[in-house]
Amino acid sequence: MFSRQNVFFVWQDLLLHRTVIKMILGVMALLMVVGILPLGMVVVGKWHSLKDFILLYRYEFFHLPAFLFLLGSALQTNAWVVLRRYRTRRQIGLHKALLVVVLAGGVSLWVAAVGGLCTMFVKYVIYPNMPNAHAAFLYVPHSGDKSSFLYFLVMYFFVTAIYGLLFVAFIDFGGNRFFAFAAVIILAVLDMFTVHMLPYLFYISEQTAPVWTILVLIAMMLVLVYTICLSSSQKNYYVQDDLL
Repeated sequence: MFSRQNVFFVWQDLLLHRTVIKMILGVMALLMVVGILPLGMVVVGKWHSLKDFILLYRYEFFHLPAFLFLLGSALQTNAWVVLRRYRTRRQIGLHKALLVVVLAGGVSLWVAAVGGLCTMFVKYVIYPNMPNAHAAFLYVPHSGDKSSFLYFLVMYFFVTAIYGLLFVAFIDFGGNRFFAFAAVIILAVLDMFTVHMLPYLFYISEQTAPVWTILVLIAMMLVLVYTICLSSSQKNYYVQDDLL
């Protein structure tokens, strides 16, 4: 689906926007660390596993908005440097889709790395040497949760990538980044009160139908990639009103 040319140009885009990307990832890491510190009202919950730690902040209100800000900062397909790279509009659509997938994978690994360092510090430095101090970091030593972190990380990647592809699709059809951002966040928030898909994917799907869940998510991603390519093929990137 994606050519070596797409991969090379996406990597170039990430290098061009590396300063903003580093800033957003740094803010995410800082807030994740603050989430476990005994700072009064800043405390957001208790945790035992790395998965619990990552989800101390709700996905809809922290992880997703941060990712959309990151994606929006790197998604500049109206720049002439991007338009000169490809011969067809469909290739520009593939470029946008691959950028989403790469950033979703990068954010997933970054969250796992930051969370892993924080949880290891509390579990293996604070708790063994200062047994009475672990409560200040909201660490619960014992838990019955036996879920796989690798599966959770895969779900985190798929969910993030799908929301990112929806964001790009809304931009292509609506032409407004703010409304696209708001629409994606509203969809995620409505999920809390309707189908509860995020809790199912993060907490339940591993025990019920892990393989089918992954296959359905892959199918959704492919449909969204096709939709983005289709919408991009009908856009005129050389007209100011159509610039992303």
